Amino acid sequence: MREKLIIIGGGEHARVVAEAAHSRPDLWDLQGFVERKPCPRMEQESGLACLGTDEDASFLACAATSTWFVLGVGGIGPSTIRRDLIRRYAAAGNKWASIIHSTAHVSPSATVGKGVVILSGVVVNCGAALGDHCVINSGAVIEHDVLVGSFVQVSTGSVIGGGAVLEEDCYVGLGARVRDHVTVGSGAMVGMGAAVVATVPMGLTVVGVPAKVRKQ
Repeated sequence: MREKLIIIGGGEHARVVAEAAHSRPDLWDLQGFVERKPCPRMEQESGLACLGTDEDASFLACAATSTWFVLGVGGIGPSTIRRDLIRRYAAAGNKWASIIHSTAHVSPSATVGKGVVILSGVVVNCGAALGDHCVINSGAVIEHDVLVGSFVQVSTGSVIGGGAVLEEDCYVGLGARVRDHVTVGSGAMVGMGAAVVATVPMGLTVVGVPAKVRKQ
């Protein structure tokens, strides 16, 4: 059964989320998106209409209780923007959809929280657990038994080794590698192309091969 879906956000990341939802026409009937300053390319390339500002999402949620929502807001580096948006609309009782691109592989034994976005070519292997509203970008690999906290963003082409832990709100940059059974702390950032071989403390940024704490 197809469900109605509205994307919160209208920028670059929202376009990718829209394509992921379009890849599953059997599941999702895209109604449009909400954005304060809509990107012309979002409307042109996705064929979706802007339904108002992001503040209008609360009204839409109350008026259309059968409609699902998903965040189309990304970013580079740890940020509270996505968490703040979820908190803002919580009172409206939004139903948060998890969008999984048709080309992604998600193991039947993996668990996926609400509001998760899994993009094209992603592999999520057995026993992995993805927390609410995290983003797994194109071509990333989440190996067996990895724990991904809520609001984590894993960038394109990154590989997270088996049994690793990505705590809430952390960010893994493009093409980074995280060794198996290593923990990346809450709010930490793994730089582009870094190779993480030891625990990353909460809130710190690591870069390089092997990854080391960036000097402030």
